Amino acid sequence: MNPVKAFWSALALMMVLSGAANPSGPAPQNPGSIKQGSQVFSDAPFLDLVRKYTVDGGARVDYAAWKDSPRDLAELDRHIALIASLSPKNHPEMFPDKASRRSYWINTYNALVLQSVLELWPLDSVRDVKISFSSRVVPGKGFFYDRKVVVGGQETNLYKLEKEVLASQKDPRLHFALNCASESCPVLRPWEWTDAQLDEAAREFVNKPENVSVENEKMVLSSIFKWYKKDFPEDLNGYLQQYADAALSQQLQQAKDQGYRTQYRSYDWSLNAEESQDPPHVDQP
Repeated sequence: MNPVKAFWSALALMMVLSGAANPSGPAPQNPGSIKQGSQVFSDAPFLDLVRKYTVDGGARVDYAAWKDSPRDLAELDRHIALIASLSPKNHPEMFPDKASRRSYWINTYNALVLQSVLELWPLDSVRDVKISFSSRVVPGKGFFYDRKVVVGGQETNLYKLEKEVLASQKDPRLHFALNCASESCPVLRPWEWTDAQLDEAAREFVNKPENVSVENEKMVLSSIFKWYKKDFPEDLNGYLQQYADAALSQQLQQAKDQGYRTQYRSYDWSLNAEESQDPPHVDQP
């Protein structure tokens, strides 16, 4: 076995069996936990952090307040260490069904994006990160490609991880769940990503005018539908109508009947940051 894989696999078992996923003791059973025998994977501590630091329904994250809390940074680091050691690939027995694997991959991507922003904070945009020479001329390469992350004992980057998650799940609704820490991204949610929750995320995304609208005899869409065209059904208009409210659905049908051309909105890569209005946070001993 590869020494790196062996190290992370051994660390994974140690963390799970010792309750390292939850420093206060074994993780309570909830929809975000998977248990088999004495082994537990839970992203509940991470989801609690998301609930604590997201505002406006997940549209923004209070990175400044989070960065000001050593305790909550350490809590996130513990979860990132668990991700580094455990995945459905190297410990499939801990992820017994498709739903548990899907939840892991979505929340893992979102957690690694958050950790990256917090490590690089303060930051105006993920496209501003300059790590390699080429990232100085290719916006976003530093953040999504040059910066390395570890998932289940395997080194990768956010770009490759996103591709892998989308390819393995083969569900276009994941595009409404993965958050890239930018204004035009889907909102960040503390969810286990059931089918019902994915449908809700799709409905919310589709019914926002900045993502889907019909204007001046054009169907105007988020650039997500352009970049990931192959992930969506060929009849994209019909797919969108599944999630559109009555008024939007009618407009989309008209666009289809009249043969309106499609236009894509410019993507806003500004960081989804909330300016903290409170005094700097200080953890109590």
